[in-house]
Amino acid sequence: MLTGWTCGDPILTEVARTIATALETDARQRGEPAYHNRHHVAEAVVAMEMLCRTACDLGLLERRLADLGVLAMLGHDLGHDGSLAVPGTLEQRAAAGVAALAAGLDASERAVLHHVILATDPTTVPVNLSRARCVDATPLDRLTALANEADVLASLLPVLGLTLAELLATEWRPHDPARAAGVVSFAGRSQFLGVYASPTPAGQCLGLQRCIGRQIAVITPDLDRLPRPEAVARFHATL
Repeated sequence: MLTGWTCGDPILTEVARTIATALETDARQRGEPAYHNRHHVAEAVVAMEMLCRTACDLGLLERRLADLGVLAMLGHDLGHDGSLAVPGTLEQRAAAGVAALAAGLDASERAVLHHVILATDPTTVPVNLSRARCVDATPLDRLTALANEADVLASLLPVLGLTLAELLATEWRPHDPARAAGVVSFAGRSQFLGVYASPTPAGQCLGLQRCIGRQIAVITPDLDRLPRPEAVARFHATL
C-alpha cells in the first residue's frame, strides 16, 4: 500500500503504516466494494504524490503540507462500505478513523488531515476547485484541490477511466440502478470530465487539461445510442 513517497519524518511514516494496516485489516474482515477499495486508494495516493511533487516544484506548496496531503489520501476512504450514503457521511467516517490512528501528530496537522478528507466529498468538489483558483487561495485551499484531482485522476484517463466507471456502477447498482447507469453513459462521462476541465497548475503540468478536453470534444450524443462495445471502440478510435 505504501509507495515511493518518502517524507523523512518517522512519525508521519509510522502513521502511514498504521493507516495502511487498518485498510488491509478492514479489507480482510469486511471485504471490499467494487470501486472504493485498496486499488483505488493506491491510485489516489500515487496521483497525490505526483500532483504534490509538481506543486512543490512550482513553489505552490511546502513539502510538509504535501506530506500531509499524501497521508490524507491514504486514509480518505477508510471504512468505505460502497454505499450511497448522505453526502459527507463516509468522509466523516474516514476522517474520524484517521484521527484515531494519527494521535501522534500535533493538533494542527490532524486538522489538515481532517479538512482534506472531508473535502473529498464529491458534492464539495466544484466549490473546492473554484476556491483554489482565487487570487487569495491559501495553501490548504490548493492542497484540497489537489486531493480532489488525485481522487479521480485515474478515472479521468480515457481507457482506465471507462473500466473504473464500470466498477463504480457495479458498486452503486444495488443502491441506485439509475445512478449506476448514468455513471457508465457517455453523457455522464462528459459531465464528470467537465467538473475537472480546468485543472490545477500541477494538473496542467501533468497534461490533464489536454487529456480531459480531448475526451469532451469527441463525446457525442450518438455514442449512448450504440451498443456499449461499439460505443467504447468508437470513442477510443476518435481520440
